[in-house]
Amino acid sequence: MLYGKWRPRGFDEVVGQDHIVTTLRNALASGQVVHAYLFSGPRGTGKTTTARILARAVNCANLSGGEPCNRCASCQAIANGTALDLIEMDAASNRGIDSIRELREKVAFAPSDMQKKVYLLDEVHMLTDQAWNALLKTLEEPPPHAVFILATTELHQVPATILSRCQRYDFHRIPNEAIVSRLRFICSEEGFNVPDQGLLQIAVQSRGGARDAITLLEQVVARYGPTPSTDEVLDALGLIHDERSERLATAIIESDLATALDIAREIGDDGIDIARFTRETINVLRDVLPQALRGRVREESQYPGLAEAAIGTANAAANIARAVQELSRADFRLDPASPVPLEVACATAIMGPVTVVVPAGSVPTAVGGAVANGRPAAVARPAGAAGVGESVGDTSASREDRFLKDLYEACRMANPRLGAWLNGSCKVLAMDGDELELGFFMPVHMNKVDVDCRPLIEEQAEGLLHRPVKLKVRLVEKDEQPKKAPRGGHLARAAEALGATPVTKEP
Repeated sequence: MLYGKWRPRGFDEVVGQDHIVTTLRNALASGQVVHAYLFSGPRGTGKTTTARILARAVNCANLSGGEPCNRCASCQAIANGTALDLIEMDAASNRGIDSIRELREKVAFAPSDMQKKVYLLDEVHMLTDQAWNALLKTLEEPPPHAVFILATTELHQVPATILSRCQRYDFHRIPNEAIVSRLRFICSEEGFNVPDQGLLQIAVQSRGGARDAITLLEQVVARYGPTPSTDEVLDALGLIHDERSERLATAIIESDLATALDIAREIGDDGIDIARFTRETINVLRDVLPQALRGRVREESQYPGLAEAAIGTANAAANIARAVQELSRADFRLDPASPVPLEVACATAIMGPVTVVVPAGSVPTAVGGAVANGRPAAVARPAGAAGVGESVGDTSASREDRFLKDLYEACRMANPRLGAWLNGSCKVLAMDGDELELGFFMPVHMNKVDVDCRPLIEEQAEGLLHRPVKLKVRLVEKDEQPKKAPRGGHLARAAEALGATPVTKEP
């Protein structure tokens, strides 16, 4: 693979992580090597590559200014993958306590032929709780010849006890300019001639990951040869502009749901990548939003006609912001060819979230348009709105109960580990103002939510309530827990609606 061939071999070749490279070089040059490092950040940003360079540097016989020479026996062995003292372990497939116990048993042995024995644990957040506990003691009191490098894409899943024993480095997404520069260098070495505009589009699609960018470059060259045009690069990436994205953006801004649904179904019928089309529409809306807020069209605007229309539409900025939020939530993973997620996102962006409710006394023979006793059996109302009626499937749930259930589900989908702390542990005390107040029945639940879950809960609550809220927590007594109303009575009401006469039970 091209990305393997051009993997950086020294700190000077690492792209876009100058803050990390400079710190490591200075530490190595001054001999201040610590026993445990933690590299965190998005995939493809250089964590494993930097870890291997660091492993060469701590064992290099000719270290100069913190840079490994890549010529000595240790550097060559690590580069060729034959070094016995560089132990790489994928924690995703070796996540149990037995694997860590084996590591602990072997770490005490001296290096075979190098100065340091380096353990590189990739995707370390996948370790089990028992494995973390087994690793903790080793990290706390490691032998002097051992260096641990932990790499993860999910920093929030690493226990605080581990974080406190490691020197932490946060890898950032690589800027597009840095990726383009690296791609240009690779093209010159490989004999490729790709226009800079094409390289920029590759960088944008890689979303800050150098490895993904190099893989995309290889894909483009494999399809169109070593001298692709900009249009061919766009075609290989699936980025040929579809003017229907602007039409869809216009329909959303103007709250024209019928047109929006027609476009979504047309895209599905044409066999176009719906997820990519949705992202293109989001980019169109994001381009127009600042112009709608400022009330003027930028000279360099890609969509001046749409921007002009947005400026002349009432509540355009709010509509655009809500549309970006809903379209970005559309999930096409279950059925990538189905336009339904896009249709739902458009409907929610234009109409707002809805909940099906049943008027009291009616018979719910069907949901959506059915009629019983001459009255609609089901009506739609924005989620969380007050009014007479009961939620289908839970006739006793209050507005606060329904909101807490929705909040738990939203948090659980975003982060199952943190969202679980809302499962039956609290109740809603207030939710109508700028504060969301939750009452917890146990101190441990309240403290966990207050310390670790606050950003997650505030973010998901804002999405459900459509306004920013600040989380407030306090303890409540057990006897303050809301008691569920009895579920009985709905059959009797249904019978009465059909003309039945209730029979009084004799004493």
